Amino acid sequence: MKVGEADWYDIESLQPRHNALAEGLNGLYRPHSTKSSLQIPEQFGQGYWERIRVSSAIEITVCELCFLENVEMRSSEQKGSFKWSYCLGAPIEWQVRTSNRDYRLNYGELSVFGHQPADCVGMYQAGIPYYGITVKADPYLFEPVRQLSSQAGRQEPFQTYTATPLMQQIFQEMLRCSFEDSLKRIYLEGKVMELTAVYMHEALGRPAVRAALSRTDIDSLLRAKEILDHDLLAAPGIQELSKRVCLNENKLKKGFKQLFGMPVHAYIIDSRLKAAYRLLENGSSTVTAAAVMTGFSNPSFFAEKFRQKYGSVPSRYFGRA
Repeated sequence: MKVGEADWYDIESLQPRHNALAEGLNGLYRPHSTKSSLQIPEQFGQGYWERIRVSSAIEITVCELCFLENVEMRSSEQKGSFKWSYCLGAPIEWQVRTSNRDYRLNYGELSVFGHQPADCVGMYQAGIPYYGITVKADPYLFEPVRQLSSQAGRQEPFQTYTATPLMQQIFQEMLRCSFEDSLKRIYLEGKVMELTAVYMHEALGRPAVRAALSRTDIDSLLRAKEILDHDLLAAPGIQELSKRVCLNENKLKKGFKQLFGMPVHAYIIDSRLKAAYRLLENGSSTVTAAAVMTGFSNPSFFAEKFRQKYGSVPSRYFGRA
């Protein structure tokens, strides 16, 4: 079976005025469709869906959306492919009609679904920026994943995990891929294989549900991460951060590590290293300037942390001072 043939799904709008949008999505996802992207009609909002056919067994969809009014879309999907969906924007909410279960995917979370038919309703609120990436693959290609998931007792049709830092990095590398045509497909296929290995190693060994954290705690921790992401150069300390997100310091420190895989300070260092890497990768900065621009005042400390993360000091890694 090839992805996009036996497992295509029908999409319909629950509001007649959005029928044109549903028709456009059906045209994008139909088997043998030649379309690779769909822009949201101006009367509905702004944004796009992009469908990348990596191989006969793998495809990737990226969406970045913001609607002018509330939108509800129903999708009836046949039994078939295995999927990872990663949320990089506002929380995504949907309901499975057959079980009357509600699901929510928050920023930084990963939803895993496969092998079962699904009749779902997705709900999008007006003025909210949605951004996500979905990897869709032939289930036979990822049979070891399904078997390991079954052995771990995961029976929910949609299993939600907090994406680990390495998973986050892989998704970001997919989104930033600058190759074209066949080279892009080769690169993305490799990244999907890497994601599979990381998922099996890191996610399936951990609980899918983090019972110790309430929904309020998770929202506060996501807000803490957002604050750090927007002010890496002058990141607030634990005391100030805990006040800003209304979470006590102990719960902030423990919860942040549980949710994002590393302590707050380590997350700041890691994020600064990624930012420096992008500057150096683009060739727009010297090593010294990249260190200063991303918050590293000590060049030796920067070089050592870069080596620990990427395997070599930056001057040798990029071949320049």
